[in-house]
Amino acid sequence: MKLKASLIVGLIFLGFAANAQICKYIVNEKDPITDDIIRTVRTRLTGPTPFYFFSYIRNGSDFKFNVEVGDYGELDTVIPKGSELVMRAGNGAVLKMQSIERSVPEIINDFGTKISRYDITFQMTEQDMKDITESGIVFIRIMEMKNTFSDQVVPEAVVEISKANAECIFK
Repeated sequence: MKLKASLIVGLIFLGFAANAQICKYIVNEKDPITDDIIRTVRTRLTGPTPFYFFSYIRNGSDFKFNVEVGDYGELDTVIPKGSELVMRAGNGAVLKMQSIERSVPEIINDFGTKISRYDITFQMTEQDMKDITESGIVFIRIMEMKNTFSDQVVPEAVVEISKANAECIFK
């Protein structure tokens, strides 16, 4: 009987844990004048580069997608305003966004290794955000720092994280 009770309590706990979501906001505040929600959630995407992060940004009804990526070497390519980012959501939706400003590389010295860091922000729609909330991001294509395109297949674990983080933007 004791084992049965422990099993039932354990299953209930697992149910709560599965439904519980801890949102790790970088920014989570309310504009004191407009009462607009201002939120940023950041996700790490593993890839061939030293680092690759993307963030969802919400300021009221304005949504943005930010990519922070680093590549080895001292690159001097400027990614122009209007550069395109194309993503595929897990539900099949193809999301296309344009950068809202140009991105100039910042050279970082990482223990004797030079890394060029780019920070690129793209305008997105609320519907883009909803598509990601529904099914996550499964693929990203972005203009790379070497004047080509970089394709990133998103690992399954990160697809789920991208979905959960998108849900946090709407909470």
